[in-house]
Amino acid sequence: GIAFFAQWSILSNITSSLILFFNHPLKIGQSIRVLDKEYDVEGKLVDISFFFMYIRNAEGYLITIPTSVALQKTMVTKEEVKKK
Repeated sequence: GIAFFAQWSILSNITSSLILFFNHPLKIGQSIRVLDKEYDVEGKLVDISFFFMYIRNAEGYLITIPTSVALQKTMVTKEEVKKK
């Protein structure tokens, strides 16, 4: 039971990372907000690895979120406007 859950979690995070890598819905440096019932996370996307997304919030804290969350939760992104 526990071993199966651990394997499922690992596979879910790796699959999510690959989907994020090939679809490019999120970009490093982009402002994002992860909407959750209990606690929304908002900040700049710092990095995406096989297992986690790293978001730096306005207070400077680095928040680590499993990559599978990107496919399970609603995410709001803000495109940075380049000045000409």
